[in-house]
Amino acid sequence: MRKESVIITGAASGIGAATVTKYLEQTDFDVIAVDINSDGLSTLVNDRPDTQQQRITPIAIDLTNHQEVSEKLVAEVEGRGGVDHIVISHAIGIENDIKDSATWDLVLNVNLHATQRLLAMLTDFILDDGRVVVMSSVLGRAGKAVNTGYVTSKHALLGLVKALAMDWAARRITVNAVLPCWVDTPMLRRELEPQAAVMGLQVKQVIRQIKKRIPLRQLISASDVADTVMFLTSPAAKMITAQSIVVDGGFGCGV
Repeated sequence: MRKESVIITGAASGIGAATVTKYLEQTDFDVIAVDINSDGLSTLVNDRPDTQQQRITPIAIDLTNHQEVSEKLVAEVEGRGGVDHIVISHAIGIENDIKDSATWDLVLNVNLHATQRLLAMLTDFILDDGRVVVMSSVLGRAGKAVNTGYVTSKHALLGLVKALAMDWAARRITVNAVLPCWVDTPMLRRELEPQAAVMGLQVKQVIRQIKKRIPLRQLISASDVADTVMFLTSPAAKMITAQSIVVDGGFGCGV
């Protein structure tokens, strides 16, 4: 009997790892955990109880390497007879000036092009009534200085979600995006280091200032975002598709 399964990219840390935890604790799904960080994947597996470890298939690949994706990930899915859910949570965030085409190309390749090609390669393997959730960002709706690559990639993912939702609607596959803001992850803390240095502050001091600007007065946790993913992949959300759900603690005032 085929076991239900989910692919989660960016699974070794942050929102991806939190989503792995939710699937293991709240469902009977097998988890295909994908990340370029093989050590992080090993830690992800080893930190779980034995019964959960048996349900994780770690696949360490570079999603921009289409041969690797085909030979390792797509082959795994084909061997399982398909996949039920796909959660796209991988990303890189590198600031760039508009003249910095190398960084632009890198960020777009990882965040956007790798996502499109992965979904294209899985088109014949995602099962009817499936669920797809793509992690965008509030920067998929807004701008940020010296960040053209990342902002463009996150905007473009929303277009991909809306169009693919229409393409796959006849198969009752829903496709939605989650737009987090101020999520307390290693990526956020790395991004705040230059800002803290300019201000002559520690990162934790900058975070305290940020919390004061969020109406709910706390950073969003990776687990909070994963909860939204779990809702969108649940039967309760079967009529929600082509949507972009913001998780920001009220920071954007509903805009």
